[in-house]
Amino acid sequence: MSVTTPDADVIEAPPDDSAAVLAPVLDFSGAVRFDPARIMEGEVGEGEGAPASARCAALLTDHSFGDVARFFPDRPTAWRAAVETIRLHHRTAGRPKRREIIVVSDNPRLPLAPDAGVRRIPEEEAAIEAAMGPQVAALLLSPASIDAGLRFLPGSILATARQMADEYGVVLLFDETDAGLGRTGMAFAHEWRGVAPDVMVIGDLSGGAEDGEGASALVLGARLARSLPSGLPLLDEEAATGLHAMLSTAFVPGFETRVQELGWKLEDRLATLRWRRPDLFSDTAGTGLVQGLVCAGPAAPLAEALAGQGLLVRPVGNVLALLPPLTVTEAEIATAGDILDALVAAIPPA
Repeated sequence: MSVTTPDADVIEAPPDDSAAVLAPVLDFSGAVRFDPARIMEGEVGEGEGAPASARCAALLTDHSFGDVARFFPDRPTAWRAAVETIRLHHRTAGRPKRREIIVVSDNPRLPLAPDAGVRRIPEEEAAIEAAMGPQVAALLLSPASIDAGLRFLPGSILATARQMADEYGVVLLFDETDAGLGRTGMAFAHEWRGVAPDVMVIGDLSGGAEDGEGASALVLGARLARSLPSGLPLLDEEAATGLHAMLSTAFVPGFETRVQELGWKLEDRLATLRWRRPDLFSDTAGTGLVQGLVCAGPAAPLAEALAGQGLLVRPVGNVLALLPPLTVTEAEIATAGDILDALVAAIPPA
């Protein structure tokens, strides 16, 4: 049986008696990482008297593999700092030819575009092994990617990258922009696989700024931190104060467990819908509060129709991604499920 996703103009609105579930608008598009009204003060970090940036750094290093954290006003600056740190690290160690950054990704939206010092390879163990050479400075991987269709790299790929980095003396760099700070139910997506990097970038900590504007973090071990470049603009203290409140919420005890439990509830609603309408949905995808329905065709028409009913989601190719704020409530997940159910019920079977 062939199946297609209906165009937005042929999707009927749900019956009038469903109007009670349509307000207020629910933003499950990933544009908001934390609802500002629900940010709570948690851990203080290095103490009330310390600058906000120092307290932010303490929170990140206390809850990650890292020894040092720096915060920048935007994503491009954070990536520039990461690349310059890695290359200076190799120069200082007497390996000036090690400048090449190997991007292990099939996702064209990873931030480092191919140039004279950046090379892209497939997400394959054999490709990683074959890429190793005397000019390689670092391997860059994204353990979880939203814009590539809610993809999570297998543990075997991350383990191979870690093994090659150790064997050849290169730096292992992870991009945790999409799934860091608890979106998957762990502080960082790589923790699910038990593989830690040497350097980590978390872009746009405030939410989902498409242009890369937004506080971004660089986390490193002590060995790499000695090569941090000077002169790059750092996040100002006013912005760091707001960021500290958000990080405190992300790392408050019990937060990860709460995200996992809410993620299971959202996953259950989507799985039920998927089995009820196999003509529209072929699968579910995701972990924690990164969830999605794999559609039989492009997800954009459904996303457009849902927006008209008060639920904002993110279409990613044929995946209808639901990325609620990490401070979402169980009632809001239930309401989002009701909106989805009502809309899908109005679509005639194929």
